[in-house]
Amino acid sequence: MRKPTAYDIKNSGVLGQYFFSPDTMLFFRQTMRSFKTDWYSKPERIVRLYAPMIDSTGNRVGTTERLLKIEGDFFDGANLVEVTA
Repeated sequence: MRKPTAYDIKNSGVLGQYFFSPDTMLFFRQTMRSFKTDWYSKPERIVRLYAPMIDSTGNRVGTTERLLKIEGDFFDGANLVEVTA
């Protein structure tokens, strides 16, 4: 099972139209290359999507982070669901 990339997650639309919008990413000084994915829990098929948030002075002030569960075979027509804490 391959974990989805940040681009896969963006293209799935699971996080809505504003999460990856240019205005939102510009505010946090992010690009699509800023976003990474790691397994949060491979047995439960939960992926962590994250990117650093940078303030106007260039200092890291936090992390944009979402947890997404892969339902079915994501790369064969299934989807992602956001996991809430």
